[in-house]
Amino acid sequence: MRLALILPMCLAASALWAEGPEMRIVEDPALLPPEVQETRDALIAVARSGDIEGLRDIIEAQGSTPTVSFGLPDDPVAWLAEASGDPEGYEILAILQNALEMPAAVLGNEAEGQSYAWPYLSQMDPNELTPAQQVDAYRLVPVEDLQGFRDFGGWIGWRVFIGPDGEWQALVAGD
Repeated sequence: MRLALILPMCLAASALWAEGPEMRIVEDPALLPPEVQETRDALIAVARSGDIEGLRDIIEAQGSTPTVSFGLPDDPVAWLAEASGDPEGYEILAILQNALEMPAAVLGNEAEGQSYAWPYLSQMDPNELTPAQQVDAYRLVPVEDLQGFRDFGGWIGWRVFIGPDGEWQALVAGD
């Protein structure tokens, strides 16, 4: 059920730039809804703590499990720790923090519902980034990865989704 909800959102969001629906960029986190700010801040706090297990508290508090892989692992925190390049999960925490410290992409409109995605670059055509956006991209990924995104035609790096109610919906990579 959860995959049926999140997978279309992630796939559609990754292709937003191609279809042109409403999307805006929010540079100031204070302009996000309070619930979204709270979840973003909690995720950044866990990342800064260096304790990947702290993600469990966020998951338990919201009562739903974010998508971390389209294979829907039973234990998302353990899966993220395993996906990290180090046994403690520091790499994933750094990726999470770096993404959330970028501006957010606001997807959709107020009438139909909005979702928030980080980094904002994940919702843009990587072949059409401005020089400033390319610098932002290189803060997140090496040159070879960004070229791979361009070849693929979309951002396939890590991205974070938070719903309008503050639910942490996903931390995913890939297409």
